[in-house]
Amino acid sequence: MNINLLKDLCEMPGVPGREERVRALIEGEIKGLFDSVETDAMGNLICRLKPRTNKGTIRKGDAKTLMLLCHMDEIGFYVSSIDENGFLWVNPAGGFDPRNLFSRRVLVCAESGDFKAVMNPGGRPVHISSPEDRKKVPEVKEFFV
Repeated sequence: MNINLLKDLCEMPGVPGREERVRALIEGEIKGLFDSVETDAMGNLICRLKPRTNKGTIRKGDAKTLMLLCHMDEIGFYVSSIDENGFLWVNPAGGFDPRNLFSRRVLVCAESGDFKAVMNPGGRPVHISSPEDRKKVPEVKEFFV
């Protein structure tokens, strides 16, 4: 197992519709392994390997077809707006449990570069919240970066 490759794949940002970096990493790793590699209009990476005999020549006719399928994307967020204080308000891309988002470290990917940040819910701080408010779990749309 290639632990470094697994680490690189896990750390590569790729929310739905923005999988370019993941695709480029995979393409670099599989170079020379397939007869053809192409990207379709939806961004899918399609790799084809023709069936071969034990001697390595291409088989014709009775070869069976096999398809391996996996995701390149990950759950994440899209920036919906930037407020007057510079905070980013986000919309989810995928399902989240808001209880796991408090003080979550995030990577904001922009045309000008990647920026490390922290996500938290808006609203009153715990020390001035009412007992009822402390029991409420904020909705995902209430979090900002």
